[in-house]
Amino acid sequence: MSQIKVTFFTEAGSKRGMGHLVRLYTIYEEFVANKIESVFFLDSDVNYDYKFSNIHYFTWNTFTLHKKYDIIFIDSYEANINIYKEITNSTKVGVYIDDYARLEYPKGVIINFAPDAKELFYPNEKKQYHYLLGLDYLPLRKAITKTTQKRKEEQIFIMLGGADTKNLTLSIIHQLTLLNINKVVVSNNLEVADKLKQYEGVAVLFQPSDTELVKAMSKSTMAITTASMSVYELYYLNTPSIIVSTAQNQTIGIKQFLKHQLTAFYVDIKCSNWCEEIEHYAKKLITSKSIIPNKQQIDGNGTIRIINKVLELCKKS
Repeated sequence: MSQIKVTFFTEAGSKRGMGHLVRLYTIYEEFVANKIESVFFLDSDVNYDYKFSNIHYFTWNTFTLHKKYDIIFIDSYEANINIYKEITNSTKVGVYIDDYARLEYPKGVIINFAPDAKELFYPNEKKQYHYLLGLDYLPLRKAITKTTQKRKEEQIFIMLGGADTKNLTLSIIHQLTLLNINKVVVSNNLEVADKLKQYEGVAVLFQPSDTELVKAMSKSTMAITTASMSVYELYYLNTPSIIVSTAQNQTIGIKQFLKHQLTAFYVDIKCSNWCEEIEHYAKKLITSKSIIPNKQQIDGNGTIRIINKVLELCKKS
């Protein structure tokens, strides 16, 4: 096992958020924990060394593989099909994390952990692929699955992605000013963080560690977040959420979140009164004690399942 070499490619940044980075890095860390030689590459205009270790920065525009690896993971909305083909030709096992059947991928492993991935995107499986589909393959970071925090406090957790690409946090906090409940807000923007601190009853987590982040998520009685990995994490931590829809490509995901009760409500920022809707749903969650997630749908072992399957395929190659 120690002879196997694995590499990872993804993107993040000021206009992209951190979703791909967080979920792929979770898988990377598990390989490292198993003492498997692993390298992580990131295309980004933001330096994330304050939070993630051993990242190598690159750009998709100049992408080329300088060596062969046994296993290559790629998680991207930007890499073109030629990059995927180059990866396939340079590895025993190509692994593609997918959200909506974005490309006609070359042969390899397709991971799509959406609840209805098979029905929506891959109803007819093809022989050139190995499919890892559904919530059983959800990669939750260890800080989430290992948390021992159980006591809830009356507070709202607010995190609109690692970058808050639509700059919505300040608008939401302003709308909730008269709501008599503490707010814990995550911000990676120093200017925004300073403005948030001016509001009474608002605690700001600026570039928090995973430990700080998960503690706040777990303690909160509700959350406001985007249609991203945080929805799954909050569900696992028994924290009901209100999703703020910020992009068209989130529509399919939001329908699944609602169908499987992974979230309580959602608000579309294209609506003129979206801020008022958030306040309305927040009040509803405050007064309703029955809207409590049930984490039976997610067992927290998705990362292990991914690694075991990929290593099995690698050994057979």
